[in-house]
Amino acid sequence: MATSSASVPSKFKCALIQLYCKPLDIEANFAAAEQHIREAAAQGADLAVLPEFHLIGLADSTQFADLAAKADDYLQKYQALAKELKINIVPGSLLVPGPPRHADDGSSKPSLLNVASFISSSGEVLGSYAKVNLWIPERAHILSSPQAQKCAPPTSSPAPLHSVFDTPLGRVGLLICWDLAFPEAFRSLIRQGAKIIIVPSFWLLTDMSKEGRDYNPDSEVLFLKSALVSRAFENTCCVIFVNAGGPKEEGWAGVSRVTLPVVGTLPGAFEDSTPGLRIIEVDTSVCDVAETAYQIRQDLAHEEWHYGYEKSG
Repeated sequence: MATSSASVPSKFKCALIQLYCKPLDIEANFAAAEQHIREAAAQGADLAVLPEFHLIGLADSTQFADLAAKADDYLQKYQALAKELKINIVPGSLLVPGPPRHADDGSSKPSLLNVASFISSSGEVLGSYAKVNLWIPERAHILSSPQAQKCAPPTSSPAPLHSVFDTPLGRVGLLICWDLAFPEAFRSLIRQGAKIIIVPSFWLLTDMSKEGRDYNPDSEVLFLKSALVSRAFENTCCVIFVNAGGPKEEGWAGVSRVTLPVVGTLPGAFEDSTPGLRIIEVDTSVCDVAETAYQIRQDLAHEEWHYGYEKSG
């Protein structure tokens, strides 16, 4: 669905759903997500975003393949919910079946991908993204997007790792969790015109080692708060980050938020890991103010751009 820039509102309400994800309890997690989305719609939200892996949690389990087989059913449920409530939804990320592995791969593990999608308020999937930068524990179970492309027939043209699509809210790009650590992923989306980048996440305090936490027990919160503001400033874009929530003593990090250049973190952000729903008033017009001042996108598109990235595509 194409959306002209003239018809895209700069202001919208974004629902951050910091969900506590019960490991492998897909029905209970969906029920909780649905309840929050209905609450968000009742409060006038234009967009609802859920965490990465929100239906299953990030558990080391042989059930992953069976759960991935249900992904399309739940995506369709979210599509129906979006259409019924007239709300755009990014249902975190879903574990989905990947392409068949090569016979000479040598692995008996199922082929699985970690995929985020944007569902419009009419129930249409406008775009999807398979995670490129896998967090370390994921790599035992899941293929990255580049790995999945290697499974494709040699005659097929590889799809771009990162792509941007038109939505009722403007040009949107999707990233997932650990992608946040790679500015190149954001740059790829910005060069394609993304104004809003949505990042479902399952980021834990315990992602840092015990040795690291001895230096700073909240190092991951510091990482998130710092990087999210930096990415918004250095790309003159809106960043919507939604993390899983739960008791801090169990390692949950939370701190879901929306960041913008010039103004930083918007009011209403989660400052801890408490599960719940927050509605954030977003005005992306400040991105244009920042771009006029910094001219970052203009430099990225310049023919003499000097850092080796491809020009805007």
